Amino acid sequence: MIGMSQVDMTPLAPVSLRGQFHSRISKSVESPLLVNVFAAEADGQQIIICACDLLDVNAGFCERVRLLIRYRQASIDVSKIIFCATHTHTGPSCFKTDNTLHVAAKYLPADMCFVDPNEIPEGVWLEEQCGAYIAEKMCEAVIMAWDKRKPASYSPSFGRAVIGHCRRIVYDDASSKMYGAVDTSNFIALEGGNDSGIELVYFFDESRKPLGALVNVACPSQVVEHECYISSDYWGKVRDKVWDKLGEDFVVVGLCSAAGDQSPRDMIRKKESKARREDPNMRTLDGAIEIGRRISNVVLEQYEKAKHEIIDDAVIRHETLTIDFPLRTVTITEYQEAKQKFDDYVAKSGKKIFYPQDMSDLHVFGGIMERFATQNQSYFYTSEIHVACFADIAIATSPFELFLDYGNQIRARSAATQTILIQLACDSGGYLPTAKAEHGSHYSATVSSGQTGHDGGRLLVSKTLDVIQKLLDRTGVSY
Repeated sequence: MIGMSQVDMTPLAPVSLRGQFHSRISKSVESPLLVNVFAAEADGQQIIICACDLLDVNAGFCERVRLLIRYRQASIDVSKIIFCATHTHTGPSCFKTDNTLHVAAKYLPADMCFVDPNEIPEGVWLEEQCGAYIAEKMCEAVIMAWDKRKPASYSPSFGRAVIGHCRRIVYDDASSKMYGAVDTSNFIALEGGNDSGIELVYFFDESRKPLGALVNVACPSQVVEHECYISSDYWGKVRDKVWDKLGEDFVVVGLCSAAGDQSPRDMIRKKESKARREDPNMRTLDGAIEIGRRISNVVLEQYEKAKHEIIDDAVIRHETLTIDFPLRTVTITEYQEAKQKFDDYVAKSGKKIFYPQDMSDLHVFGGIMERFATQNQSYFYTSEIHVACFADIAIATSPFELFLDYGNQIRARSAATQTILIQLACDSGGYLPTAKAEHGSHYSATVSSGQTGHDGGRLLVSKTLDVIQKLLDRTGVSY
């Protein structure tokens, strides 16, 4: 029994856009933000995937939506709902977060202050108002998909298109830098690879009419991440092109795979360095349109094959786990070094008032100082993950911006015929870097950038693979 839905959740007023190191207030709507839901049930087992055009969804916000759903539709097991984000930077801020940008401001001397020049103008929805609106839309979409369940069929598929690229640059002193310069003599390599594979599962009703598809891509939707408008980024372009062929009822559930070190930009040929023959500018709508074209071409091409390879029966197994990931801690020496660098920056600046660029420069040091101050309160970052098997297809989540290497390890060792990975699901645990990235350091690999490190990555990989195997054994699948 399968149901799918899509609900427009575009805010009805200007909002604070989440992402970047400075405040941005939306001035217009470039493309609508959607909630896209897939809901399935077989033999009393449920799986619901609720994918949103947001930067992330934290655990408290997920619980808020679950409470709404539980109250309005008691037949849904809310513990089996996977909430996830496409990781766009042009969506609203729906909940307050402990942002290291502002943590850095906390450590300024008493006679100094942090000022955000983008004061919130009148009429802008604040986090609570925006959060209430988005939570209602997510609740509506989940219940709609659940109530639309009917006997249905599915067809798994696979395609390939170049979408993401590694955005961390390695230099000859073994240091790394996100979005670092490559046109220098000390550039050695990109720190990691990319994944051009696109995992697909299509769904059909009893008359073989297409309902929609899961589309799993290893790249965040961040082409126009710096803009001051609301946008679903490249996923909106994917939907538009798919709808042109399959109709606007076709639900595209865009899922971001392990992509913490990925971005839409080819760092080797990027336009910022010098004129190149390359992609359209991947910081403009032209770039979003190009990526939308690539993904939609794969969705439409594989659909032509998938509609002739439809399967009617599927066993569902779904486990929700709570894992204590080891908190990434700092030593007293690291704390003292960070404090000294923080103080040196402040002294050299000669400022009494600091602006967002200063805070982005200081966030690494401020984050280390804050972790040292709080790390004895808990030794773990605790979060839920989901592992499910839909027939011989595995679906696994993580709350992190998970570096690609971990996704590759899970996929390579998974016993399933197809493994769909969903990052930034059911919480927002920050980046989860590899040991190599931690050694290279810089943003996305520092203590300030996330809750756990490579030890947590090994735990996630091991636990995910164990549960995938267990669920496949229970479904009777063997290889």
